[in-house]
Amino acid sequence: MPYLLGIDIGTSGTKSLVIDDGGRVLGEAYREYSIQCPHVGWAEQEPELWWQATCETVREALAKSRLASSEIAAAGLSGQMHGTVMLDASLQPLGNAIIWADSRSGDEVAELRERIGREWLALLTANPLATGFMAASLAWVRKHQPDRLAQVRHVLLPKDYVRLRLTGLIGSESSDASSTLLFDVANDRWSADMAELVGIGRSILPPVSHSCDIAGPVSADAAECTGLAAGTPVIFGGGDLAMNAVGNGVVRPGIACANIGTGGQLYVTSDHPTHDPQLRIHTFSHVMPGHWILSGAVLSAGLSLKWFRDNVAGFASYDEATSLAAQVKPGCDGLIFLPYLIGERTPHMDPNARGVFFGLALKHDRAAMARAIMEGVTFALRDALQIMRDLGIEFRAIIASGGGARSSLWKQIQADVFNVPVRTVLTKEQAALGAAICAGVGVNVYPGVAEACGRLVRFAEEIVSPIGEHVPRYDRLFGVYRSLYADNRGKFRDLRIDDT
Repeated sequence: MPYLLGIDIGTSGTKSLVIDDGGRVLGEAYREYSIQCPHVGWAEQEPELWWQATCETVREALAKSRLASSEIAAAGLSGQMHGTVMLDASLQPLGNAIIWADSRSGDEVAELRERIGREWLALLTANPLATGFMAASLAWVRKHQPDRLAQVRHVLLPKDYVRLRLTGLIGSESSDASSTLLFDVANDRWSADMAELVGIGRSILPPVSHSCDIAGPVSADAAECTGLAAGTPVIFGGGDLAMNAVGNGVVRPGIACANIGTGGQLYVTSDHPTHDPQLRIHTFSHVMPGHWILSGAVLSAGLSLKWFRDNVAGFASYDEATSLAAQVKPGCDGLIFLPYLIGERTPHMDPNARGVFFGLALKHDRAAMARAIMEGVTFALRDALQIMRDLGIEFRAIIASGGGARSSLWKQIQADVFNVPVRTVLTKEQAALGAAICAGVGVNVYPGVAEACGRLVRFAEEIVSPIGEHVPRYDRLFGVYRSLYADNRGKFRDLRIDDT
């Protein structure tokens, strides 16, 4: 029986899991790490932390599985998207990676938008420009750290750096490359025009393959570090959005997924490269050639609740926070939260946006504020849902994923706010599962991704349906929620602080 390994290099930590060919999880492990914020708006991570976490979690997952390393047929990778790892000629990182949550490049984004224009940008990339994307981060480095850029010989996405450490080989694949804003999504290739506009040499961008292709074998050095057998095939894998889609079975049109992790996404699969003419949502390549993912992105989803738990409320755990929040009636007696703690993407693409509690009264306590955060994040995802519906995209159900899928309260809030039934899959670590599935496809354990998902992705029996009396209440509050950004956009800009 073939066994497969999936590794997910996330923002908060790295997860590894071992499955058999029927999808049964035999061993899993997780290591957490932090985000460094040396200045306001900056978000960085040390690539070595990803590698250390990969080594530790792979060893632990293998040990728990009680398998010999030689029994692993292949390993697949998933990773946080958009980030920028700059390497010198010796393949050593030139400082910390600039990750997706970074907003330092606001001025560069504004300048590029002005120079390119919306129509040409849509033609070149099918995506909006935003801070934290590789194109924006490299534009910032070019302007503020030219000596650093002069030393760059390769630029990689986070999971591509880990694959480099596993195999010694440079490369990327379409699903993650399409998230850089340097990629021609419709034609599946790097955009020479975008590279020129950003001011970087095309030669520093890696060759691009497809997600289920074999990238190379585990090297002897990596085998010693991870416990894997030298020569084990490593599959290119994909960005965590695409891997999450695979792990949730969102591989055909008609089903949407609301993923609430550190950040949040609401996405659907399309069989043609549709894009929003106003560029409020993203269009990325899926792991399957000829398929794409349309996605709205929320920067501070679970991060908002984590911030409140750690810095304000003093909850002992998320369970305590959600248990108390469940005692507060829907709508929180008029309390609304804008989850723009580090700016926002969909639909505003505004790094200056900031978080807001609106409607605070003496009767509100930490339980009400916790529920308002959960509702506010869900309203932010509904912004993306509305855009997709306006584009004529239909879906009959929503799959809840990430931390938001582990809370009964948050699933009910999603059903009520979206007014669509909500389901979940049984495997909790969907991105790592997606990486393992792609590994299996890469070494012919499965004939294709869709077929593998039909066999391995299992749904929980519970279906959370909207509660009729809650839907109109949330519809009314959503209208207020949407107006708050427009009312305060200029004030957010006035509050901007630059301590760089």
